[in-house]
Amino acid sequence: MIKVSDETKAVMFKTFIQVQNMDDVPHFVKNKMLSAIFKMNPNKWRVVGITEKAVIRFAENDFKRKSRMGVNRSHVVQRSERNKYLLLKTDWTIETWWNYFYSRDKCILATSTENMSKEKLIPRFKVPSNLFRSSGYAFSVKEPETLFLKKIYEELISSK
Repeated sequence: MIKVSDETKAVMFKTFIQVQNMDDVPHFVKNKMLSAIFKMNPNKWRVVGITEKAVIRFAENDFKRKSRMGVNRSHVVQRSERNKYLLLKTDWTIETWWNYFYSRDKCILATSTENMSKEKLIPRFKVPSNLFRSSGYAFSVKEPETLFLKKIYEELISSK
């Protein structure tokens, strides 16, 4: 896993505090500003799990990520909920702020239908760190991800 430097955390925190203290800026604008700040995190939107339906969708697509294949990163904690709390609480230290943010910046790979559902997503498989890394709003599927997907697909098929 890429370690986030203390310098990056400090810049992010300082900028967050500046946004938080903007009294005349509407919440929805501050929320967008936080999204921009959080893009500085090299480990943003970490994938920690994958649903059974997403594994099957990858298998249907030869274990490659294709546009419009219908697999998304689904946030475990909605970013808007996380950001609302971050902005409301005013006694953050850099450590408490980072820990709160980072522990809630996790995703599960799920089908688009699962992602849009009101049901809580339960991953079938845990994803090792550093797989399915962020690439803008997308995620990468290279050889390590393909090998992982093939392995868990085999586990899925053999368990049925």
